[in-house]
Amino acid sequence: MDIKKLTEAIDAQVLTGDLLGAFEQFAADNCITHSNPQDITHSKSQKAEALRWFFANIERTNNITRHAVVLVNDQEAKSQFTFEFTNKQGVSLMYNEVIRRVWNNGQLVEEQYLMNETLTPVKTTKKAKADVTDAPAPAKAAEKKTTEKKAAPAKKVAEKKEAAPKAAATKDDLTIVEGIGPKIAELLNNAGIVTFADLAKAKPAAIKKVLEAAGKRYQMHDPATWPKQATLARDGKSAELAALQAELKGGK
Repeated sequence: MDIKKLTEAIDAQVLTGDLLGAFEQFAADNCITHSNPQDITHSKSQKAEALRWFFANIERTNNITRHAVVLVNDQEAKSQFTFEFTNKQGVSLMYNEVIRRVWNNGQLVEEQYLMNETLTPVKTTKKAKADVTDAPAPAKAAEKKTTEKKAAPAKKVAEKKEAAPKAAATKDDLTIVEGIGPKIAELLNNAGIVTFADLAKAKPAAIKKVLEAAGKRYQMHDPATWPKQATLARDGKSAELAALQAELKGGK
């Protein structure tokens, strides 16, 4: 079993955007996937169902970047990715994660998702139109930049720092929660609920007040399960969320 070839093969398919196909091709029937002890799938079919549910809500894949790969031993490897999607409501989604894989006899038997972790960077491979990113700029250019920065007057340095762009605010796709459509998501955003974490800690009674204030069209909605759904979405428990939503009707 050549773990390097297996890792390159599955990553190459992931980089095309075919995450479901890559998993179905390489995973063993009893493959376990997890992001934490509470979020676990125990078979290929269970994970495939969760992936189908996710991509049913995605309009397009904008970019997939692999930043680094580490071969831990002859059975385990890690790949660091950034995934960028746009869902069917037009909201941009970005996920940064390290995928840890364990192989046995040429099949994937375990896949773990480590959110917002990093590996030692190597040459970057990008999907579609993106070019391969080369190594950092030559040392001379870096030295010149450092020298110029030291020589700059204190006032100019301060002005340059103030002009630096602010990081984009985090925003989750609240319409993933059963019972929330684009209009209600907008109402919640206007009320300061813009992430799954915000919704998870919101009281149903407080959410109900937001809906009632928006008029009769929204008063009929029951947000009782929305914080629980948001908690599962926040924690990356896609399989548990899909199972819960299968039991709900209009979010109830």
